[in-house]
Amino acid sequence: MADFPIILINLDESTDRLKRITRALEAQDARFGRLSAFDGRGVPPETISEYDDADARRYMGRSLTGGEIGCFLSHLRAAKAVVESGSAYGLVLEDDALPLPEAIAQVRAFIAWQTARGAPDWYVANLGALKTKIASTAGVLHIGENTTQIQRAHYFPMRTTALLWTAPGARAFIETCLPISAPVDNHLRHWLAPLDMGLSVVPPLVSTTGAQSEIDTAGKGVCRAKINRGALYQLRRVRRLYGDKIIALLHKARFSART
Repeated sequence: MADFPIILINLDESTDRLKRITRALEAQDARFGRLSAFDGRGVPPETISEYDDADARRYMGRSLTGGEIGCFLSHLRAAKAVVESGSAYGLVLEDDALPLPEAIAQVRAFIAWQTARGAPDWYVANLGALKTKIASTAGVLHIGENTTQIQRAHYFPMRTTALLWTAPGARAFIETCLPISAPVDNHLRHWLAPLDMGLSVVPPLVSTTGAQSEIDTAGKGVCRAKINRGALYQLRRVRRLYGDKIIALLHKARFSART
């Protein structure tokens, strides 16, 4: 049994996904709580009070879809569940997650590593990212034959399949994330970049089933980034990407100077 809450974001209609991840977690003796996802598909974004379209168009260069907003709100609900659990940490999984063998044991080891270091100096760790582009090694875990590198993710990865929150991090996210002006993965990268409060792991502890996301889908054959783009979309995209990258590179240089 895990020593921290595991919260699974799952659409009510996605029963096959629920069965699949239930089997995967039970194989590791891990219990979880199911969180009903906010289904924003087909919902006009302007009817969602937590969303600010003007801010989205300024930052992203386009409007968000109802599905993207729903995905964000689902992660907000999950962060609240972490805080309400009273636990120091909480693992949030999307229902297309595929925990690798010994993943839960490695999360325990991750938490033990942090406990030995003292109070967490990070808010959230991305456990499912395929790649972290700008990062520094913060620690190494050895579980049986598995070696996991813990990285300070100066440029936080985009994938949100598996997020390990600290309680302070979940609280800070809740307090600062509204109004919504970006998909949740974009928001996390932009929010964490100046704070340098994100971690990641290599290799990832959680993969995916390969199924298309249902919670933030824009519709079959539709690229969400092409929806309702403004005339300055490319300019805003370049500013967004390189602004965060420059900050991340500065943090990496400072980290290297301290070690």
